[in-house]
Amino acid sequence: MGAGAIPLSVEKARAQFKKSSRRTALYTAPYDYTGDDKVDVSFNGGNAVFTPPRTLMLEYRLGRLSPEQFQAGYCTFLEESLVQHLFNWNKLFESGRIVLVCSCNGGADLCHRFVLIDFLKKLGAVYCGDVWSRKKKSGKRTVHTSRLLKK
Repeated sequence: MGAGAIPLSVEKARAQFKKSSRRTALYTAPYDYTGDDKVDVSFNGGNAVFTPPRTLMLEYRLGRLSPEQFQAGYCTFLEESLVQHLFNWNKLFESGRIVLVCSCNGGADLCHRFVLIDFLKKLGAVYCGDVWSRKKKSGKRTVHTSRLLKK
């Protein structure tokens, strides 16, 4: 998509984004992960382009929203973000590797990262599992495959 081009709809943005992006490896990691490919999507201090709005997250945590309502609200937010912040989304995919971290470190049934993962997969990303960071001195990482959300 050319510079300055603003898609008029979510469907158009998604189609253009998927068409222009290459396959990007997508991982999750504990919050203390320190790699350059780290994208913080935590409730407190995460990247606002990809993090659920505070009101949505609080309503869910207080039990006022079901998991399905939270997922629908978060997906709506992500679709709007894709249109409004397309530059940020393109930058996210440029490196070819994304590692999502969240301070909750919840599993697939608890953390909103897995809703974001499903959304990113629709844009062409490939989920490759968890990255567990080792001591900073060694620089080694071990990749573990985790289960995917079922639809």
